[in-house]
Amino acid sequence: MKHTVLMPVFMTCVLLVSGENNFYRQAPVLATFDRSVAICGNLPEGITKDRNGKYIPVLPGLGNHSYSISTTADSAQVYFDQGINFYYSYHFREAQASFKEAARFDKDCAMAYWGQALAMGPYYNNYTYKMDKQVPQVLQVMAQNIAGVSEKEKDLIYAMQRRYSSDTTNADRVKLDSDYAASMRLLVKKHPNDNDVKALYIDAVMLQHKWDFWYNNGTPKAWTPELVQLSQEILKSDSTHPAALHYFIHLTEASRHPEIALPDAEKLRNTMPGVGHMVHMATHSYQRNGFFSRGVVVNEEANDVNNRIDSLVPSLQLGRDNVVHIYAVQSYCAMNAGMYRKGLPVYQRTRERLIAQQPGFEKNTYAQFVYMIPVVARVRLGKWQEILKANEPDTKWKYASLLNDFAKGMACVRSGNIPEAKRRLTNIKKHLANSQLAIRLMPFNAPKQCGIIASELLSGEILFAEKRYEEALTALKKAVDEEDNLIYREPQDWLIPSRQYLGLALLRLNRASEAAKVYQEDLTTNPGNGWSLLGMFQCLSAQKKLTEAAAYKKSYQRAFAAADVMPDASAY
Repeated sequence: MKHTVLMPVFMTCVLLVSGENNFYRQAPVLATFDRSVAICGNLPEGITKDRNGKYIPVLPGLGNHSYSISTTADSAQVYFDQGINFYYSYHFREAQASFKEAARFDKDCAMAYWGQALAMGPYYNNYTYKMDKQVPQVLQVMAQNIAGVSEKEKDLIYAMQRRYSSDTTNADRVKLDSDYAASMRLLVKKHPNDNDVKALYIDAVMLQHKWDFWYNNGTPKAWTPELVQLSQEILKSDSTHPAALHYFIHLTEASRHPEIALPDAEKLRNTMPGVGHMVHMATHSYQRNGFFSRGVVVNEEANDVNNRIDSLVPSLQLGRDNVVHIYAVQSYCAMNAGMYRKGLPVYQRTRERLIAQQPGFEKNTYAQFVYMIPVVARVRLGKWQEILKANEPDTKWKYASLLNDFAKGMACVRSGNIPEAKRRLTNIKKHLANSQLAIRLMPFNAPKQCGIIASELLSGEILFAEKRYEEALTALKKAVDEEDNLIYREPQDWLIPSRQYLGLALLRLNRASEAAKVYQEDLTTNPGNGWSLLGMFQCLSAQKKLTEAAAYKKSYQRAFAAADVMPDASAY
């Protein structure tokens, strides 16, 4: 495939940006989170041999990518390749085991130890990194064997040495990450035709700016254009390079043109069918382009792949059905595809696996968010009686309680019980005063931001039911404004776009042209989603623009092809 070069547009956009936080507000408090709830990839600590003396066998489905190293053993090369491909895939435990297996076949192979040091370093989905206690010994053995390597390998080894220090507290991690990225940047200039050097540099810079490549107005951060360009350069010469395919999706998914990576998502899924995260990565593009039902399927495939690896390498103790993030994204896709009956097992499994891994999460608001996904899915799909009959969450779970009050409040509005809806709104406002909700668990938005959206949406729906239309629109617009301040996440930290409620309210007031502008804005932010495509069809139909309406009808029907029933509006 051809990769359209985005650089001129990106650079123009960069010049328009002044100040790092112009387009979204940061929460006042930052904190880390319990990494087991949300991240993809297992940590590399504590890897041991199996009963046959091996760390890991050769596994199927990793593609054909190879990076030649200095070694006297063919098997060491095979396992090094497996290790680097797992590293590019964010499967760090499998990567570490593969590099250790390479060293078992060639104990003097410096690059096998370089790979181990690579796999034990910081990574994209981890904000709580602590240096593995094995790192100093691995670095020592790597340095002891440097005489037998090529000049390029020496360069990579010297760069790796700058990634770590003797300070085990990790207090100098920001400087170390910067030094490592600077070293890799020099290697890109020295070895301009080496795609893996470029990929490792991209990775190094991504680790400095995790989930932070775009402003909310669609312009790139200062470091983004170079990384996009390098990814495209790699793919131009090697269209199936696993790192470039993977990183390109991450680098562009929060942009206003996520469709540019859609062919790469398909290619990655087919190139690396034996790697769970690489299969899952397709959903990053699917959900950003409105192909939600595909996201449901591909996440099921990813979970099956992870379980298969666990059964093939039980000594790694990866665990079955162990990546809650997969189920959270799968649930997000199912609800936006209009899938309830077919999606219900997905929603419930998300909660069940979360509870299995996190039996108590009073202080973990992100875990509370994941726990409430089945309830939010019922709001998305208008299952009001089920919401009203459902049990209340633990009162100690403040964010879960807020989301529960939002869901039950919306159900009360739709059921005509406005007094109870108002009581639920009052509860939400009380929850918003809780200081815990102001804490931002990296890399997510602060729950308070999403709580404000919930409050304004419910307020708007209550006011609309009371025929206080202008006040209702004001509240719904406040919800939109607050949602526009959220940083991009996958899945989104607020699961039901506010514009879909605002557009519907305007449409019901016979203000179709205004509603159409709102839906168009939502389709810019959330491309291809069936809810706003349906809204656009209804707006154009109301304005007698039948030819344009027909095109939108085909689009929303395609978007909802897997739905249990076709929705009748952009929000229930």
